[in-house]
Amino acid sequence: MKKRNLTLLTAIAAAAAFASTAQAAVITTPGDGYAGPYRIAFQTNGSQVAPHSKPMADYNTFVTTEAGLIPELAALSTTWTAIGSTTIVDARDNTGTNPGVETGVPIYTTTGLRIADDNADLWDGSIQNPIFYGDGTDPLLAHQFAARAFTGTASDGTAYTVGDGDSLSSGDGTNQVNIRMARGGNTDGCWVGCASFSDYDPRGLKMLAISGVIGSGTTADPDFAITSISYDQASEQITLTWTSSPNRTYAVFFSEDLNFGTDVADSVVSAGDTTSLTFSNPAPGARQVFFRISENGP
Repeated sequence: MKKRNLTLLTAIAAAAAFASTAQAAVITTPGDGYAGPYRIAFQTNGSQVAPHSKPMADYNTFVTTEAGLIPELAALSTTWTAIGSTTIVDARDNTGTNPGVETGVPIYTTTGLRIADDNADLWDGSIQNPIFYGDGTDPLLAHQFAARAFTGTASDGTAYTVGDGDSLSSGDGTNQVNIRMARGGNTDGCWVGCASFSDYDPRGLKMLAISGVIGSGTTADPDFAITSISYDQASEQITLTWTSSPNRTYAVFFSEDLNFGTDVADSVVSAGDTTSLTFSNPAPGARQVFFRISENGP
């Protein structure tokens, strides 16, 4: 029988704080119990100045650099693309979220709140939760200047061409062009396009970014899934529960940086269709701890 691996990316230390405040820390993982492949979207800390006459690659490089400045996002070792449209490339194509091409996976904020169920949900004119600024600790209000982001994009993910503002890369730098912008904190169409901002303004604006698919393949086997996780902060006890097969054993690994080299237990005997393991936090004080469950061979 082929060995099966299941990775649960979860932030135990941050989870305790998350229970008391919605913007406690960057956890980079779904906060609703979902354990399959997903993506993360965020608003950059830095600003993009004079977004005219630039190819899409420049915007992707910018958001990749910004993600790299946030340790939790850098640790994911994923790709990052700008949620923005140029005169040539639409945001939904640049980000691989075109619902006409693929269904996609759930998308989350850096605090674990679901933004959209899939690509169609992302581009249907509204999102489930607002995209947070930078590292997720500052859910800026919609009309604060720092919450604005250049997107050049309409609510369906295509380049904005009619009305207030234009797409990114519009203009040649010799004349002022107003670029369509987003306002952070919104869940209606303003999350990606609401009014415009001059590409000549030296202050520039932030940008929206989305990761590649994280945890790809973790739900390839629907019969092998983590169903719950609990953490008792007082006793430092963690309980993982997953679907299992009878007469099998499982190994549970942990890591603070996704390099799984240490196990919590190497031979957990299956309890039947569902198996649980309770153990002491293997990394007390760590900001986040990741777990991987592997089904041992025959």
